[in-house]
Amino acid sequence: MAGNKSAMILGISYAETVVGLIFFTLRFITNWAIVARFRWDFLVASVTVVTQVTAQVFLQLSVNNGMGRHVDTLSAEAQVATLKWSWVFQLLAIAASMLGKLAILAFLIQIRGRHERKPWFLIILGALIAAVNIAVLGTILGQCSPMEKLWDDSLPGTCTPGRKNNQNYSFFQASFNSFSDAVLATYPAHLFWKLQMKLRIKIALSVLMGLGWIAAVCSAVKTYELKALTETTDITSAQPSLLIWASTEAWIVVVVGCVPPIRPLMERILVRLGLSSKKTSTPSHPYNGPSGYQLGSRSMNTNHSQFRSEAYSGKKIINGNDKDLHWVELNNLSNEQIVDRSGHDVVITTDITTHFEDADATRGPSSNDSNASGEDIATRKVL
Repeated sequence: MAGNKSAMILGISYAETVVGLIFFTLRFITNWAIVARFRWDFLVASVTVVTQVTAQVFLQLSVNNGMGRHVDTLSAEAQVATLKWSWVFQLLAIAASMLGKLAILAFLIQIRGRHERKPWFLIILGALIAAVNIAVLGTILGQCSPMEKLWDDSLPGTCTPGRKNNQNYSFFQASFNSFSDAVLATYPAHLFWKLQMKLRIKIALSVLMGLGWIAAVCSAVKTYELKALTETTDITSAQPSLLIWASTEAWIVVVVGCVPPIRPLMERILVRLGLSSKKTSTPSHPYNGPSGYQLGSRSMNTNHSQFRSEAYSGKKIINGNDKDLHWVELNNLSNEQIVDRSGHDVVITTDITTHFEDADATRGPSSNDSNASGEDIATRKVL
């Protein structure tokens, strides 16, 4: 039927759902099989995915009842059901987008390392993201009295001035989300540059995290679509674009949040395909010194006190056929393994100079550093 946008809604939204689930599955495999731990940023990301998948179910229900078709072709009952499930989808999509941004912030806070100062910028940004998006959920549900009049205009009651207030606040919320998406797309480049990784890896991660700019564009387009909806009465035919952009924004946030954490798995795949060398980023047998630094690291110097990443410093040591992969994702204390240590015919001697820094100025030396002060230099021979 001409003008029927139902197939477009389902085709795009389901394609995005499949891509998002693939990336999240890769993240789960990475955390379970390689990193061997699940931190709270993963938990927030999990809630995000569950929320958006649930939203997709209600989008399907809305389409089943007539979303995408002209309103004059639908019965009164179909119009009510279509708009009801559409509003449920929009609420869940807003929540998923918010949770996805918070998951990215949680990840950035963890890989940022232990600085002397708390990451107040990220904390405040996260609080604003939560406050702005939770508030819009309230303005949507409270714009009509009774609430059911939101999707059934035949009911007695009023949506004045709630509907106008919701429209105005929704413009602000969408604009703020564009700003926050742009910040989340830009800030990681500044953060990754401080980590001791290869230049190409820094650039690749920065570019991939920069895909968050797509989410920023989605929020901007949603702002325009909200304005367009106020100028038409054929709501079921005009709303599909808004719904698609809402779905796209949520899944883009999920995908962008999964990109850095799945780096260990991608590296293993590239190595097995012969597309990457077997150089590593951390030692296979790390030894934590008195200050918490790994003595197997090539360089212990840092420009920041106690600058170390613990987001994905998993303790699982890969063995068997995977013993050539000894690095752990996003550890700022890196060491490239130039020669495979599994060979018994090669002896590698490395002189390592370690400058210990006291991790707690108020605590005296432990039994492990009773013979070394904060400026002692230890030299080890590693075979």
